[in-house]
Amino acid sequence: MLHEYLFSLVIAFLIALPLTALVIKFRLPSLVGFLVTGILIGPAGLGIIKDPHLIEGLAELGIILLMFLLGVEFSIKKLLGYRKEVFLGGFLQVVLTVLLVAILTNTLLGYEFSVSIFYGSLIACSSTAVVLKLLMKRGELNTPYGRYIFGILIFQDLFVIVVMLTLPLLAGKGISVSAIFYTLIKSLFIISVIFVVSLKIVPYVLYTIVKIRSRELFLISIFLISLGTALFSYKLGLSMALGAFLAGIVISESEIAYQTMAEVKPLKELFMAMFFISVGMLLNPEILLAEPVVTIGSFLTIFVVKVFIIFFVVLFLSGSLKVSLLSAFYLFQIGEFSFVLALEGGKYELFSERAYQIFISASILTLMATPFIIELAHKFSDLLLERFFPKKFALDTKRREQEEERLYEHTIVVGYGVCGKNVVYGLKLLKIPYVILELNPTTVKTYKKKGEPIYFADATHPEILKKFGIHRAKALVIAISDHIAVRKIIQIARHFNPNIYIIVRTQFVAEIDELLRLGADEVVPEEFEASIELFSKVLEFYKIPKNVINELVEEIKSGHYEALRTEDKRLKISYTVKELWKLINFKTYLVKEGSFLVGQSIKRLDLRAKTGATIVAIQRGEELILNPAPNETLLEGDILFIMGSEDQLRRVFKYLEYPLDVMY
Repeated sequence: MLHEYLFSLVIAFLIALPLTALVIKFRLPSLVGFLVTGILIGPAGLGIIKDPHLIEGLAELGIILLMFLLGVEFSIKKLLGYRKEVFLGGFLQVVLTVLLVAILTNTLLGYEFSVSIFYGSLIACSSTAVVLKLLMKRGELNTPYGRYIFGILIFQDLFVIVVMLTLPLLAGKGISVSAIFYTLIKSLFIISVIFVVSLKIVPYVLYTIVKIRSRELFLISIFLISLGTALFSYKLGLSMALGAFLAGIVISESEIAYQTMAEVKPLKELFMAMFFISVGMLLNPEILLAEPVVTIGSFLTIFVVKVFIIFFVVLFLSGSLKVSLLSAFYLFQIGEFSFVLALEGGKYELFSERAYQIFISASILTLMATPFIIELAHKFSDLLLERFFPKKFALDTKRREQEEERLYEHTIVVGYGVCGKNVVYGLKLLKIPYVILELNPTTVKTYKKKGEPIYFADATHPEILKKFGIHRAKALVIAISDHIAVRKIIQIARHFNPNIYIIVRTQFVAEIDELLRLGADEVVPEEFEASIELFSKVLEFYKIPKNVINELVEEIKSGHYEALRTEDKRLKISYTVKELWKLINFKTYLVKEGSFLVGQSIKRLDLRAKTGATIVAIQRGEELILNPAPNETLLEGDILFIMGSEDQLRRVFKYLEYPLDVMY
């Protein structure tokens, strides 16, 4: 049995690798490649794998991990930050879509209303993975329509959990009020038990594992919690996916949420690929070829229904035609969790074989069409506004032109950590226009409120740099630590703007030559900057003149730190530090009550002529007088800072205590 599993996986990934690469090259979502792979290798395709159930087990594991990651990525703070878009926009879109589809399928196709509700639920969900990736790639997540799209997607993801919960109910012969009430009470009780148990046990287990500092144990504990909660949920009568989601919710509010996402996300992508390959294997092309009109008709119906509802929902909330149009075109496709629901619904016989095949086919078409529809959406919305609302279009055009004017001979700062903030501080002081690109949504939201021109955008995508005026920019500062992303950004920037000045932060000296070769003008290595600062501080401590220190630092930095990168070159210092330290010293002297110094001026005291030492500062209470003037009068309680050689300082103290002995 094991060799059959391995054979299925090897064949699946062997076909998926080149096919998905080809799909991505044509700017289609990777999900399409996985689905087509499943169709090709499945029983209805080439028949390489005759038993799709070999992969279905792993696919269900993928669903559990998908729902677990959804719970981890879900945040109460995120929900509250988009409350209007989520609770109003998302709620209205989902409810209206479900009701409209349910009415259409019930009246036109004669389906039972419970089955019609299930169909409406499938169509209501859009693809979070595909849409967010496109928004990030185009740098549009923080736009007005980006907020509505993101908010609606959050509500759709939450809605999936509700549908999962009610699947057994929808599969029943009829829906009574008492049945609904009983199911909800039972489900809420079980969810509460799971949530409370998880809340008490999960954080304790994870914090204990974290203290051990073992990545392997941490990963095992995550799998144990997600799969264990899923199994516990199943034993209590709920779906495993719901249990996994609850486990994720518990972790999302803890301090280890980000580390959990980092560990599980790569595995999630792997299991998601297996899930969609298994979905494709269940598709029968013969049914589609027999009824192509029905498939195309279903695709067009999905497109029209979703675009129509989303357009009017967002228009009602935002009052903007362009925001409404773009939101509708971005969200028309069927989402990945609709496939999860379809697979679960098949277990409850909510689908006929024919209906399942048509739904999967139409869904694949929506995913394939998404990148092209989004590409045309902006042009179409501009054309529509220009034709029917010329004043509104003129206003939008003027605002866009003003935005482009602002982004002229500006500086693009990639990354807003400590380095990025210091760069921006300098740009502000010099009143140089700038724009910040950052991938931490919390940072973007925080500094956006403070008025910073900061955007959630991935600078490794050409579309992002084009959008933020790379061809008009004067300088590019790359202040991120991801060395792969840094290389890609340099190449893209140099391609679009050969004259742009590129300054790059890097961690290690070994990267300097390659970054310069790729097109960077200046590379600032962290390890050398730290060493130069230490070098300067040591020389300052040994009283090397400041201008000499500056010259040495400039010599080190010239030629991209060549002086420190080659061992055969030596820096020459014309000062014998050891001897200098012997010659120069500091001592302090307190002017006591009754001393002959009280009332004396520094000029009259004539300390330098009589001893060779110099008073360089006077501490008077809280005040420090540096380089006191010759006419400065000494007062009782003054502390004198006197500089000179050891011999001169000995003469100073003798003079201050016994002035006549020194004078005569």
